Amino acid sequence: MKENLQIIDIHHHIIPKVYKDALRKIGVTTAGGYPIKDWKPEDSLNMMNELNINIGVTSISEPATLPFNKKQASKVAREVNEYQAQLKKDYPERFKSFALLPMPHVKQSINEIAYALDELKLDGIGLLSNYGDQYLGDDIFEPVMKAINDCHGVVFVHPSSSSDKVKKPQYVVADFIEEFTFNTTRAATNLILSGTLDRYPNITFILAHAGGTLPYIEWRINQTLETLSYIMVNPKERLKPYLTGSKTKMIGEVAKHPIRYGKMFKTYLHSLKRMSQLQYSADDYIHRFYYDTALSTGDSTFASLKEVTDTSHIVFGSDAHYAPNDWIAKMEQDIGASNYFDENEQHQIFNDNSNALLK
Repeated sequence: MKENLQIIDIHHHIIPKVYKDALRKIGVTTAGGYPIKDWKPEDSLNMMNELNINIGVTSISEPATLPFNKKQASKVAREVNEYQAQLKKDYPERFKSFALLPMPHVKQSINEIAYALDELKLDGIGLLSNYGDQYLGDDIFEPVMKAINDCHGVVFVHPSSSSDKVKKPQYVVADFIEEFTFNTTRAATNLILSGTLDRYPNITFILAHAGGTLPYIEWRINQTLETLSYIMVNPKERLKPYLTGSKTKMIGEVAKHPIRYGKMFKTYLHSLKRMSQLQYSADDYIHRFYYDTALSTGDSTFASLKEVTDTSHIVFGSDAHYAPNDWIAKMEQDIGASNYFDENEQHQIFNDNSNALLK
């Protein structure tokens, strides 16, 4: 990597005092298993200067506004967005920003989209993969997607912890190690299968951490969609080869648990109808996403990304100020030394692709 290359960091977290103080007041002091640190603009500027980063695209990591009630969430989102707008004014050559929405509160989030993009002139929207057990692509967030689509918005999708209902492995001590990647995968898959990408084609989605495990399971999603599309042409006849056990056994099982199976079939039918109406293959949707490189610069990751998309959809992300600086330096070195990208492609990842997204 050339030393004079000016890097755009699409995944640059900041922790404004107003945000950290609001979390502390309600007893929240960690994010993804890490303590939430103090931060000031000079921390970003020093880090960026050290690591050859010209522009940091700021955003808020989890838990964002999830822990707050509706009124508090709206207040915190507004204060954070006004802070980011001022940061851009103070350092116009060094920062761009993704707006924080008071999610999962839909009406308030729609109001904040208009203010953040039209009034404050922020550069896009930051969303979490999930808010508790509600994921991007769920029906409840449909009005938010419509509002972003109307603005032709860029959306940076960052993972969040799973609901407290999900039991974690005993020795995987922090969600950032693997659970974050799984929730990004769940959200991206849900955006595909729900038809959100079809209904709202004006939204550009950037997935953190190389899309989690999405590139790796692309075949699985694609085959599922192809099979479901085949079945839904004539479900009564075409479903038979995929059912196990005799008809009598199945009827008996359903008779024993009518409520359970009734709910299951109702849920499946709604999902199947949505999936059968999709306009493209899973390959096409997965190719459409953009993928950042934060904490994801191993050759196995690059191989997967190159299989499912092209270099124009890969952008550099650092995961500041949660990833240590030496990790970020290693990420930059990995991209620069990788056999998967020539010099022109490296320049695209470090600068050109993000620059085109944020114009």
